[in-house]
Amino acid sequence: MMLGLDWTLPDTGNAPSGDPFGNLVQPSLSPYDGVNYGSLSAARGPWADHPQGWFCAAYGPFRRLAGGSGEAQRLMLAPGPAGRMASLFHEDASLTEGVSWLKELRLRGLEGHEEANKLLDIVKELLSDGLLPDGYRALRVSSEGLWVAPADAPDRAYPLREMSDGFRTVVALVLDLVRQLQTSYGTLNAGTDDSGHPIVRMPGVVIIDEVDAHLHVTWQRRVGDWLKSHFPRIQFIVTSHSPYICQAADPGGLIRLPGPAEQRAPEVVAPDLYQRIVYGSGEDAVLSELFGLETPYSDRADRRRRLLVQLEEKVFDGEASDSEVAEYKKLAAELTSSRTARVYEMAAHLAGDE
Repeated sequence: MMLGLDWTLPDTGNAPSGDPFGNLVQPSLSPYDGVNYGSLSAARGPWADHPQGWFCAAYGPFRRLAGGSGEAQRLMLAPGPAGRMASLFHEDASLTEGVSWLKELRLRGLEGHEEANKLLDIVKELLSDGLLPDGYRALRVSSEGLWVAPADAPDRAYPLREMSDGFRTVVALVLDLVRQLQTSYGTLNAGTDDSGHPIVRMPGVVIIDEVDAHLHVTWQRRVGDWLKSHFPRIQFIVTSHSPYICQAADPGGLIRLPGPAEQRAPEVVAPDLYQRIVYGSGEDAVLSELFGLETPYSDRADRRRRLLVQLEEKVFDGEASDSEVAEYKKLAAELTSSRTARVYEMAAHLAGDE
């Protein structure tokens, strides 16, 4: 008895792109546009020891470039999906193979292998296209690993191992993803999009737990869209506590998971809430029911703002003493409000009039 799967392209003639951060899309693990990434039979599909043309990977929140136990590293090097998902289940697994892979490519390039040089150039262009903060670029690979430098000062190069945790985490993720794609498919279908940005066209599904780990908020705001645009045929399924990561969600792809004490199933957020999250500010998102944050202020700031509202009521009603007016002016100057915060303060003021 034979067991297998049949994958067919839609009649439109155009392969559907992955739906990152969203719903499962039907052929995201199958070949596109007539490109043969491997046999489609069950025996050579996802159940094979070395599947060709079937890609899935998963990454845990500890995406470190060094360290890790020997057992975890052996799991990382296991063939097939098991190795590509080891870091999701083992905190002590590291993504050291990405840098080792770059060193190997550099060595093969020095030995005259042009394909290795081309692959190395693809990786450097990808890492240098808006992924790294402050205009940093992937400069070169040596026996010490990957070196990065500011775009306007290439002579100020630093080894990747000396950069911040966020820097190393993001580079480790992208390096390992490209390496795993190339290993799984036996090739790397890369090129540029209509705007000239480097992209990798290989399909697959990638899970990233706590994608915002170690990332500054400016980086959180753009990393989701960067992954989607540079790996357009990969469906990214991520977890996050960051409102800025959520702003990269596609329609139908923003899913709220229940808290530990909640008796409810995971649910796709309503369209109006999705619009507020994706098209509003980070403050709009974090104050929505998706995050359940009652106020964006510290406890100390909240106490002073409540006092401000109380004094404001007295000032407007003409009941404030001179000292209260002076304190009100001092607090008003000290507690500079955003537009959203001012709405909350005025709402509190109006509620006091009722």
